Amino acid sequence: MKKVILSLFVASALFSACSGDKELETSEAKNVEVVENEETIELSHIDNTSFIEWRAWHYGGVGERFGKIYLNNVSALLNNDELTNLKVTIDMKSFTVDSFSEEDAEKQKDLTEHLQSADFFDVENHPTATFEMTNLENAMGEYNSSITGNLTIMEVTKSITFNANIIVSDEKLSIQSEDFIVNRTDWGLTYHVEGSEGVPLDYIISDDLGFTINLEVKK
Repeated sequence: MKKVILSLFVASALFSACSGDKELETSEAKNVEVVENEETIELSHIDNTSFIEWRAWHYGGVGERFGKIYLNNVSALLNNDELTNLKVTIDMKSFTVDSFSEEDAEKQKDLTEHLQSADFFDVENHPTATFEMTNLENAMGEYNSSITGNLTIMEVTKSITFNANIIVSDEKLSIQSEDFIVNRTDWGLTYHVEGSEGVPLDYIISDDLGFTINLEVKK
């Protein structure tokens, strides 16, 4: 048993080092200050290439599962060609699982339904999640911006900060985020978490939940 636990620990460490996903810390929700005047431009038309990529793993970073989540609504405010406010409403009923082959359609269906059930995101009672920007700063290096905002999942709101490339041109906004990880337990997602009693190791699910944001919105 000690060898098994040690092997899983090593696998987890190797995965964390190789995944490339940045692990974010969460904090309490921040206040939102809306900047709007007669010259403010609102962008709200979502391009069909917009979606959020999600990733999850079993304990030790193995058995990766991934897919997409699409968006219901976006409101982006531009002042002097700069993004000052952003609110995104995420359609949790659009959750897809893309990590199985066509031959595993039944597994894909089962996992999709399980993720939408009360064990995880309970989409019947919480059909949407939201992200609302509270601060935007310039960044150096691979990404030009650092975005802070309130992420609300199942009525739990936490502040997160991640890097992204933001491009504003011709009344069009493009946001491409880095790959980042949050701890799902911060939002009360505790199904088969690490340390669950009576759950076999093969059924333990990593606390890590990965996201990448791809957003194109225009007037």
